Amino acid sequence: MRERVARRDSLVASAPILASALLWGTLWIPLREIRAAGSSGPLLTAAGFLLPLAVLAPFAARRWPQIRSAGFALPAAGFGLALSIALYSEGLVRGSVGRVVLLFYLMPVWTTLFARFHLSQPITPRRLASIGLGLAGLSVIYGPTLVASGPGAPGDWMGLLAGIVWAATMVFFLPAAGQTAFDRVLAQFVFLGPVYLLVSMLPGAGAALAAMSHSSLPLVWLLAFSLLWMLPAVWLTIFGASRLEPGRAAVLFMLEIAVALVSAALLAAEPFGMSEALGAALIAGAGGVELRWRNATG
Repeated sequence: MRERVARRDSLVASAPILASALLWGTLWIPLREIRAAGSSGPLLTAAGFLLPLAVLAPFAARRWPQIRSAGFALPAAGFGLALSIALYSEGLVRGSVGRVVLLFYLMPVWTTLFARFHLSQPITPRRLASIGLGLAGLSVIYGPTLVASGPGAPGDWMGLLAGIVWAATMVFFLPAAGQTAFDRVLAQFVFLGPVYLLVSMLPGAGAALAAMSHSSLPLVWLLAFSLLWMLPAVWLTIFGASRLEPGRAAVLFMLEIAVALVSAALLAAEPFGMSEALGAALIAGAGGVELRWRNATG
């Protein structure tokens, strides 16, 4: 009976993470539909990142004294997370969805290296295995070139940098922020709009890839992006991660890889061959190896 209850509780706690992975994995859809609006696309996307502030503002007013007392770490963490999401989002518009997601999920490699440098954490065998699998997956997909050449290259670089920035923020700033999950989410959304607008101005903007259709309703997609994708995705991520062991949560988040690859292949006709499949398996293994090691060692 206890095992059944524990299994049920685990499934209930896992559901928000799985739902958020579905949203993150299809984030490219509203982003590309908004960008199909033409030159106003980046402004509309930035506005979509700012809209959640209107929802969060009444709650932020109550916590303003605590937020002010947080010091430098909270805005630094918010800026870092915002920069990572901005790079990731713009990468999904400019590059191959599958490759951008896979490059972002090299994050365990950078987290391990930053933790070694900043926190003097030892690089254990499981972390060496994680680094090895991640780099092997990268080499299978790209070979010695690291990222693709041609029109999709800026998007690939943005996916790679997004993972590096996210890892650096998690190691250097987020632990010191010491505030509630709400405060961290708020700090992130404060920066997201303007940071994304700056990222969208980086060279290579003309390489944006086609949407599923050239939508004549960009404002509808903007609202959907802001209120049906971003807010629920962030909320489900925070809610679920706070109720699961970090290693299990990290593995469940990797469902985003499968969702992104399948949705892009079906809806955007992106090529997905044997090298991408093998590379995806290796990179996913880089995130899962630590949890499997922990289970095996009790």
